[in-house]
Amino acid sequence: MHRSGTSALTGALSHLGLMVPTPDDLVAGRYDNPVHYESQGLTDIDDAVLYALGGTWSAPPVMEPGWERSPAVLDVAGRAGIAARRAFPGDGPVLWKDPRHCLLLPLWRSVLPAPVVTVLLWRAPLAVARSLRSRQGFPVSLGLALWERYTRDALAALAGHAVYVMRYEELLADPTASITSAARWLEATVPAAIDTDAAAIARASSSVSGPLARHEGAGDVPDVVREAVGTLTELSGAHDHVPETTPAPAPAWMADVIAQRHDYEELYARYMRYVKWKRRIPFIAVLGDRARRGGNGPGAPPGR
Repeated sequence: MHRSGTSALTGALSHLGLMVPTPDDLVAGRYDNPVHYESQGLTDIDDAVLYALGGTWSAPPVMEPGWERSPAVLDVAGRAGIAARRAFPGDGPVLWKDPRHCLLLPLWRSVLPAPVVTVLLWRAPLAVARSLRSRQGFPVSLGLALWERYTRDALAALAGHAVYVMRYEELLADPTASITSAARWLEATVPAAIDTDAAAIARASSSVSGPLARHEGAGDVPDVVREAVGTLTELSGAHDHVPETTPAPAPAWMADVIAQRHDYEELYARYMRYVKWKRRIPFIAVLGDRARRGGNGPGAPPGR
C-alpha cells in the first residue's frame, strides 16, 4: 500500500545488486520522500491500466473476474515493453516497485518472464491513513478503506506464489535483521547473483533511517482491518507458496468512501478540462477583436 515504506525497502534492497530504474526515469521525489525508486514510464502504464478499468490508485476500480484479459487492459499492457527497457536497460534481476501492483499483480504475472517473486511490505493501517491525510489531505476513513482494499487484493493475488512478508515497523526497529533475512531468501529464490556479503548487508541496512516513520499506527481500527493485520502478522517471513486467505467482507462504508473519492476525482477532472477550455477564450477574443479593428497596422487602433 502507498505510504508503507516501500521506498525505504527498495532503496535498501538495491544495495544487494538488484537493479532499480535509471535516474532519468525515476518518479520525481518530494521533500518528505526524495527518491521513490519508481519508474515514471511504468507508473504511467499502471495508471493507464487503472484508468482503463475505470479508476485510479486513490479510487480503485471494481476488478471483475478476468479483468486482466480485457482488450482495453491488454492494449495498455502492450506498451509496457518499451517503458521497461527504458527503465531497466541492463541485464540481471530488477526491482519493480509500485504500490499499484497490489491491485494489478495478476496482469503482470501473466506478462512478465519467470521467475517473479514478491516482497510484500506492510505498515500499521492507521499510520498509513495518517500519512495519507498529511500528504494528500485524505480523511482517515478513506486511508483505512484504501489500506484494506490494497491488502485484500494483494493477498488474493499472491496466493500460491513465492512471497516474503515484512512489516515496516520491524524493518525500522532492526534493519540488519530484516534485510539479512530477506536477502537470504532472495538469494535462494532468484536464479541470479544476489550480493549478500556483510558489506552489502551493512550498506543496505544503513540506508534505512528511523526518522522515516513520521506517523504513529496506534489506535482502534475496524474489525476487517484488525483481521487483515492478524493475517499479515502470521504470514511474516518467507513463503515458497503463500497460503490462500478468505478475509471477511469489507464493511459497506469502505466501498462508499472509495466511490465518493471516485466521484470527486471525476468532477475535478471535468473542472480542469473546463478551466483549460476557458483559458483559450480570451486569446480567441483578442484575435477576433483585432480582426474587427483591422489589426495593428498603420492607422489602426492599438490592440489589447
